[in-house]
Amino acid sequence: MIRIAVMTAALLVAPRLAEAKRSQWAQAPQAPQASQAPRAPQAPRAPRAPGAWSFEFELPELEDLPEIPDFDDIADLPGFADLERLRILPRLLARAGRSNDDDADDDDDTDHDHDKDHPPGKDEPGVHVYRMNQQSERILLPRLRMRDEDGIDERNATAQAKGNGSATLPVKGPVTFQVQAQGGEVEVVTTDKLQVSVSLSEAPADEIVLFAFGDRVAPSFRGRRLLRRGKLHVELPKGSRLDLGSLSGDVSVQKLAEVRIHTLSGDVKLSSIGKTEVQSISGDVRIDDASGPVRLHLVSGRASVTTSGTAPQLEFQSTSGSLDWGGTCARDCHLSAETVSGEVRLSLDPKSSFELSYTSHSGELRDELGLAVKRAPTRKHGMASGWMEASFGKGEGVIETDAFSGNLAVKKK
Repeated sequence: MIRIAVMTAALLVAPRLAEAKRSQWAQAPQAPQASQAPRAPQAPRAPRAPGAWSFEFELPELEDLPEIPDFDDIADLPGFADLERLRILPRLLARAGRSNDDDADDDDDTDHDHDKDHPPGKDEPGVHVYRMNQQSERILLPRLRMRDEDGIDERNATAQAKGNGSATLPVKGPVTFQVQAQGGEVEVVTTDKLQVSVSLSEAPADEIVLFAFGDRVAPSFRGRRLLRRGKLHVELPKGSRLDLGSLSGDVSVQKLAEVRIHTLSGDVKLSSIGKTEVQSISGDVRIDDASGPVRLHLVSGRASVTTSGTAPQLEFQSTSGSLDWGGTCARDCHLSAETVSGEVRLSLDPKSSFELSYTSHSGELRDELGLAVKRAPTRKHGMASGWMEASFGKGEGVIETDAFSGNLAVKKK
């Protein structure tokens, strides 16, 4: 973990140093004259505050690199406290306009020349664009810190298997496979066999050990929990789950019941997955044919998701990351997207049926689907409200999008 308190100290101290230097020049003593009395001694300066010029570094040993952090409770990470506040910022700002719009006490102050539905713009035939209020705002992105975590105590293992470059461990059924990767790639597939098999390529054939802790299985590489290089191929029994953390390696997973992935910059590709949770800082995420609930928390990466069925459950949160989703949204469907400046693009099957709400401070909604607008952005005192509602079909599902400056586009699949 590295703590650096440099920029703030520099910004605060540098102007004071310059001012102090100018004061010293202005107060420089003149050559004493014979008639002048000696100057009174000046009071000693106050001692400098301890730590004002100190730099604190805590560097980990290279041989004992910290393991990947568990983002299970992301609010515990110091940097993500800012992200949590940013997440609700679009809603607070835009809905402030909504509450004012519904306040009857404001009717007397309303400019009736502007209190009309904000008409949509038409950039192309059949395309309606609804623009929210345009304002310039600065958004501070979160800073992240990684924390150390204790590894698994291998003495509590209920079974183990080892080999050079590969290992196979018999199991009784589906398992939860946990792996940490620093820079290597990870590929996970399923097998009909009741066993967990791993093999490492593009790296020296060092010792690999698989440890079982009940229905939980974790590998070690040369006695370390971290996969540092190479390409790891994993085969798990059908119905298994994956819990993976990665710094920069790419991840590919197929046909698992549940996937939970935390990555800093590696790309993630998932196919035919049940329940899915992915948290990424800058990696891209692609999910094809998701059959269960999907949760995506991104900072700046791009996400592409397709879902099966008519009632998908999708939760997307990002700072500047974008979302492309395709599927059907009908009864019991719930799609939620919250972003600061990311783009949200939805491709919907014509059989869809949903209610849509869009809240934004300065974004716009591009409608290529033919939505029935229930409430368009309205103007009071020349300001747009930043909130609109629409429906498609019978309005059985729910689509909610909150954005500070991000745009929303809906079109036919």
